[in-house]
Amino acid sequence: MKTQSTRSIRWLAYRVVRRFAIANVCHFYQSPIDQMPRTPTPSGYEVCSCSSERLRKHASALEYAIPERDLEMLDSGAAKCFAAFQADSLAGFAWVAFGNIPGDMNHDGKPETGLPIQLSDDSAFVFQVLVLPAYRGRRLYAAIMSQMADQLQKDGIETLVLTTEGSNHRALKAVDRMGFQNVAKASLFRVGPLCRATYPKLAQASSFKIGYYVGDES
Repeated sequence: MKTQSTRSIRWLAYRVVRRFAIANVCHFYQSPIDQMPRTPTPSGYEVCSCSSERLRKHASALEYAIPERDLEMLDSGAAKCFAAFQADSLAGFAWVAFGNIPGDMNHDGKPETGLPIQLSDDSAFVFQVLVLPAYRGRRLYAAIMSQMADQLQKDGIETLVLTTEGSNHRALKAVDRMGFQNVAKASLFRVGPLCRATYPKLAQASSFKIGYYVGDES
């Protein structure tokens, strides 16, 4: 109980710092595709690799605009989007990108927390995952990830990599349920001229490498 209380106080302080300064704890997860649990697509839904044209058609269902950069990556083959549909209504999606992932694709909303990632040729980075509110509670997240894994495996991808901000406990639990392993942690704290960043020492056989925080002035 004492350990849990101490942890809660620590995360409370972290959230307070995030309101007034730059603070980020970034957890790195990865999973071999062939070891990920599979969840069947719920009855009445379709999960498929989605084109930018079809996404634009359903953009009005979203509360934000899909970055044009992501749609261009989709058209060029640098990314893929796996989307769930019920009839012709968008229910959710998950994106993956390949190669070098810039910091502006991996941050917590503040540009300074952008953290670049370099992927191996047989890895893909999962980002921009969303299930629309009206469709939550149907295990669509797991079903989308399962279909994604099956299709990427056919393309020669062996490992999925993703990141989660440290205080997002709901997301942390979700990736744990999907069989992802927490393999690294980086952090950045910057208050005025004071800056401290930490980076993990990755295993030589790791499927990715980490760059430096955009806001790292240490």
